[in-house]
Amino acid sequence: FLPLKLVLKKLDLSNNFLTTLPLALKELDVLESLDVSNNVIDDKNFTEIVLRKLGATLTSFTFGSLDINNWPNTLKHLQMLQNLNVTKAAIRFMPQDAFYGFSGTLLTLSLENTALNSVPLAVARLTFLQSFNFDHNENVGDYGMNVPLLRGMMNYLTNISFQDDSLKTFPSALQAFANLKSVSMDENMLEFVSDNAATSVRQIENLSMRNSSISRIPQALADLTSLKSIDLSDNRIHSIDIEDVRILHSVKEIKLNNNPILYISNHAFDSTENLERLELKNTNLKQVPCALKFAIENLTRVKNVFPLTVDLSENKIECTCELKWLSDTLYAHRNNINWTVLGNCETIVSSIDSYLKSVTLGDCPTSTICNS
Repeated sequence: FLPLKLVLKKLDLSNNFLTTLPLALKELDVLESLDVSNNVIDDKNFTEIVLRKLGATLTSFTFGSLDINNWPNTLKHLQMLQNLNVTKAAIRFMPQDAFYGFSGTLLTLSLENTALNSVPLAVARLTFLQSFNFDHNENVGDYGMNVPLLRGMMNYLTNISFQDDSLKTFPSALQAFANLKSVSMDENMLEFVSDNAATSVRQIENLSMRNSSISRIPQALADLTSLKSIDLSDNRIHSIDIEDVRILHSVKEIKLNNNPILYISNHAFDSTENLERLELKNTNLKQVPCALKFAIENLTRVKNVFPLTVDLSENKIECTCELKWLSDTLYAHRNNINWTVLGNCETIVSSIDSYLKSVTLGDCPTSTICNS
């Protein structure tokens, strides 16, 4: 690395057969980002002389190997570290001083594919942490989330991801983070979430619960009065009733992609006064839901001008004269709505958007199928 000694700032050594941190790394005077993941470096070979030298410049470090059984204590030398990513490790326990040396500088932390049984208490010492990804730690479960965290300890934390952690409900520990805005709980087992389960995250604005065995929009979401975006894609939702969505009155974006949806109540979205984007990609719908007509009419009552995107891609939508109700609705509110309808027709070679604007549909008689 000598020719690059004073210029190399980012180095990716992932997916090699390294068994230790190369001594040559200590010759890099300005290195800021290092990735040594997917090698066979065990916890005893995070070479101290290398990390001590890199500690003055390194701000991002990524590592991961199933040969790591214990937390490498030589990481304490990385006193400028802002981003730490652990892609996999056989670690079952982390000491409370695991982040000693950079507890006051770390901004993002990712701990994935470990053998940990609980959220490490050491995380609570990361004063300025903004984002914490604790994903694919299947030994954790709900019990492993019951860690004693005091409210107000981590006031900068705004984003948390607990994907694929064998969870069945919202962790109560989340109530400790007063400024939390975004939570991802994808790939968990959330089919039986109780109605009061979300009180610990009532202040969040973005929630993702993809691929979590959900068969109905959880009523627990009623407590999330600041929610702006909800993603329930890749679940088992077959129908959407008026009571399901009424609780989402503050939401701007609803994603229900890749659900086997067959039925949507005509008045399902009447209470969504801030709706700007609705995604219904790859469902079992064959008609554009009449719920759009009533949603648009209700939105125009509370807003003068607003955008609305409806994504119906990858559905088998029938484009016939019966769709005249939608073109009439959009025309009636043309001064209020900046609309986009995505997706293609099943019955003719045309996008839904083009068909709505076509002379063919314009010549059709008025449709009354969505009048009630």
